[in-house]
Parts: sequence; C-alpha cells; structure tokens
Amino acid sequence: MERTPFAERLTSGLAGWFQQLAAQDLHLQVGEDAARVELVRMISAQRAFVPETSKRPVNWPANDKRRIDVAVLGRRDGAAGWYGAIELKWPGSSNDVAALRLDMVQDAVRVAFSDTQNMNARFLMLGGSETAIHRVFDKQHPGAAIPEAQRLAFSSLFSRDLNAPKGRLTNAALLQHFPTALGRLDPSVTAGWTRRFATELLSVSEAKVGTAVRGQVFVWQCKK
Repeated sequence: MERTPFAERLTSGLAGWFQQLAAQDLHLQVGEDAARVELVRMISAQRAFVPETSKRPVNWPANDKRRIDVAVLGRRDGAAGWYGAIELKWPGSSNDVAALRLDMVQDAVRVAFSDTQNMNARFLMLGGSETAIHRVFDKQHPGAAIPEAQRLAFSSLFSRDLNAPKGRLTNAALLQHFPTALGRLDPSVTAGWTRRFATELLSVSEAKVGTAVRGQVFVWQCKK
C-alpha cells in the first residue's frame, strides 16, 4: 500500500468512529486512549500490516525506555523492519495549548527520527472535536509574545490545507520557538542533525452530524 492511501484510510476511519459517537452525543467523552485503540484496530483489520503499541524504534539505543505509540510492521513471513511509526494526539477542549503544541512538535520529531523502510510512514496524527482543534491552531495569546510566536511557528510547520500541504521550519527556527523539540530523544539519535524540519499534510477527514462539523482528523508525514 502507498503512504497517502494508508493515511486516508486512517483519517477516514477515525473520523467515522468519531462521527458515530457525535451522533450519540458521546464524542466529548472519549480521549486519546480510546482513539488509539480504534487506530490499532483499524490497521489490524486491513490485513496488510501488524500494529504494535509502545515500541522502541530499532535505531534508538537499546536501553532507551521511550517508545512510539504505534509501530506498523509487515504481516508477511520474513518482513523486515518497520513500515511506519505513528504518534497520535487527541486533545480535549481545556488543554494547555502551548504545552500541547510543544508535545506535538516533539512527537513529530520522534517519528521523523524513527528508522522505517518500505512505506516509510512517519505519521503524526491529530484528532478531536472541532473546538479542540480550533484551540490548538487558533487560540491566540494577546500580550504574551513568546507563546504567540510559538503558535505562528507551529502553524507554519503544520498545514491544515491539502492544497498547500507542506510546512517547514529551519533548524534554527525550530529550536528557537521549541527549545526542547529534541528533548524526548536520546542525543545519539539526533547527533549532527542541522537540517530543516518539514511536514506534509497527507490527509484530513471531518466528522459531521448533518452539516455541522463535530471533529477532524489529520495526518502529517514528518521529515528530518
């Protein structure tokens, strides 16, 4: 399977799950753990890959206790390496958005520095209610220059527009606005890295009840 169709299946599936919950007025009662269970179930049901949760990428030090949310492994006998690495964020409507943005950047960096082969899906996924997504990208910080500059840098890195899907920050800008962007990786994994950091929006799906958008799901490919 190609990377973009795989991303489209993931966003469509999670948006469909969220839409069913929204039709029952239950969508605000689920969080990241429930969304991760659905994500793993969907990948497994496709019968193309084997999803495994909380896995250490093969290029991270053996004594590193940090893990990736979902590893996408080959199903065929003798399949070698990871086909993909996925980090999922499903915020509520009352998160500290500045802290959440930093967490998303750190997760994007973590998947980008996960060794994958074949499909090379290095995905950051974001889903949640329309209100939660709006807060992540659009909640401004009047009178707080640093968080507001961070928000603008975040929006430069993560596009929400499939017609202009690419985002990027220079290495210097990444570390200026998110000084601990590399903080959840062993230093040996990122040693010598000075390039830009980039993402590409591969898919976005909406959960609707009638014409009202109740939620969205995004997938970005992360590139070091």
